[in-house]
Amino acid sequence: MFSAFFGKLVKFRSAQSANVAIMFALLAPLLVGATGFAIDYARAAFIEQQMTASAQAAVLSAVSQSAAKAMGGYSNTVGLKNYGLGIFNLNTSKSPVVGLSATIDVSKASDGTVQSSLTYHANVSTIFSGIIGFKSINISGYANASARPNTYMNIYILVDVSQSMGIAATQSDMQLLYDRVIQFKNASNREPGCVFGCHVKSPIQNYTNEDLAHSYSPYISLRIDAAKTAIKGIIGDAASISGSQGNIKIGLYEINQDPNTGNSYNQITGPSSDYTDLLKQADNIDLGDNQPKGIGDTDFNAELTSFGKTLSGNGAGTSPDSPLNYVFIITDGLSDIYGSCFGGTHCTGPFDPTLCDPLKSKATVGVIYTTYIPIYNGNDPNSGFEANYTKLVLPYVAQIAPNLKKCASSSSFYFEAIDGPAIDVGIKALFKTSLQQNAILTR
Repeated sequence: MFSAFFGKLVKFRSAQSANVAIMFALLAPLLVGATGFAIDYARAAFIEQQMTASAQAAVLSAVSQSAAKAMGGYSNTVGLKNYGLGIFNLNTSKSPVVGLSATIDVSKASDGTVQSSLTYHANVSTIFSGIIGFKSINISGYANASARPNTYMNIYILVDVSQSMGIAATQSDMQLLYDRVIQFKNASNREPGCVFGCHVKSPIQNYTNEDLAHSYSPYISLRIDAAKTAIKGIIGDAASISGSQGNIKIGLYEINQDPNTGNSYNQITGPSSDYTDLLKQADNIDLGDNQPKGIGDTDFNAELTSFGKTLSGNGAGTSPDSPLNYVFIITDGLSDIYGSCFGGTHCTGPFDPTLCDPLKSKATVGVIYTTYIPIYNGNDPNSGFEANYTKLVLPYVAQIAPNLKKCASSSSFYFEAIDGPAIDVGIKALFKTSLQQNAILTR
């Protein structure tokens, strides 16, 4: 009896498993389809998020002062529309969508405020959902931005004029400078100069860096020269954007610890919209004097603290008396420290980002890090690094960039310039970002 019962139970169990298998086989397409739809929907939602971000960038660009400059003013709303739509199309050109359509509008209110809006629609082809009949998923989005054409801005440019800004601007210029040092050294018993920050002649030197770089052919560009050229570039941009309105003012400052005067920074000119005079004043930016005491000249604590005390609070940008403040710092991020180290008294250390906190409470801070071009013995990588580079720079290279990035108000206000031309690219990027920041997303 037990054996018979057990046999029937086994048969029943087998039959039940078959039923489940049949049910699973019938439901499998639906289960796979539902899972596939969930995956496709999540993918479409992610693509929609990216598209909306592109729409936001487009409407912000359409009402930016840089767009107005390119289109001949804010009255050219057709040009601004095309400008914004071009940004959207560029940013979405590789998006995995089909049937994309976008409509953008730009209008100017009676109070001068310019508004831009963009609506888009597109389809995202599905990968799995075709099993249950969904070949594509529709996505759409909307973005709106506004800006005041007459936003008032004060841009304070702080240039680190320490001796390391006197190295050559590019690797090829470094080679030329080194060759010239050797050339003049062979022609005289006196030391002609060096490739690492010889702005002031020592008693045994005949030439400074500038003497060797600028007084002979071919002309050699130093990092300080590249910085001045870059600054002149954005002065010209400000002039063309602001025009006679003068709503963009620029101030020029050298930061260095002058051993003769004790001053931690030097004002070349305060914020001004006299762009012709600013171009002339930019030529007065020069490397700092670290003689006769023979000590380094970068004390960021003293320099930024002293400058910060003179900076007024950030305004709303609605009038000349309430400007938005921007502080652009061009530096190699290496501070001179005085004490006992390396068997001497001239030490160095990486930039301390907490020094920027007081500045960021009063302004948007942008940083251009003028990275060190490696300096070699004999300008030959196979011969190892030059002694001063090994002693003063190399131990801190890995720390400088992260610290300077923390100094900036955001990642979009930080730029690394690997050579002289990149300084120009960097400061123009900071300026453009500042102009676009005055446009505000309303949705």
